[in-house]
Amino acid sequence: MSPFLLYALVPADQASAAMTAASGVLSAVSEGSIAVLYEERDDPPSGSREQLVTFQKVVSDICRTGPTLPVRFGSVVDDLTEVRDLVHEREEQWRQRLDVVAGHVELVIHARDDTAPRPSPVGRGQGREYLLSRARAQHHAERLYADLVGALGAHCRETRRLTASDEIRVACLVPEAGLETLSILVKRWAEAHEGRHATMTGPWPPFSFTQEDGADELAT
Repeated sequence: MSPFLLYALVPADQASAAMTAASGVLSAVSEGSIAVLYEERDDPPSGSREQLVTFQKVVSDICRTGPTLPVRFGSVVDDLTEVRDLVHEREEQWRQRLDVVAGHVELVIHARDDTAPRPSPVGRGQGREYLLSRARAQHHAERLYADLVGALGAHCRETRRLTASDEIRVACLVPEAGLETLSILVKRWAEAHEGRHATMTGPWPPFSFTQEDGADELAT
């Protein structure tokens, strides 16, 4: 049985335009007011960077046709009945999310502070100091995150903290007309304190805002 690679959810009346924008490589299955765009494949995606970039481009093309909820790359099903049943169960939830992301894009803020405390190197007999230094670094990172969101939050419909190793990453859902304003605010935030740096990437499709915090995704 051929796997179906899922791409995105859109309003049912947007499905035709979305398939055209995707150069005709996708099909759609509709349930109620929601359509799920998918590609029937011979094999599941390999997860290569090339396939990921292609997937993201297709999703970006779909987004240009209207509100879109991207599905996580690599999500496949063997039976479209499974998709219909899931949409039937969560139609209202996803309809509300489509209303939230309509007219918005995602921007990702990358921030760091050169003055932030760093965890001490682990050495013999230094376990306690190492743990304390990690706690200090974590506390500073939390304050940095809260300060950044406080400076930008009023200009974002929603924000999400993303995983990162040596920086703070915040996804912001921003009105399409508000990109320049947010860029200015990010620059002001960084310049207000010595040692702070911040860059902004995007706009992207709303990959981080396809669901409310804690809600299940369409597929895993």
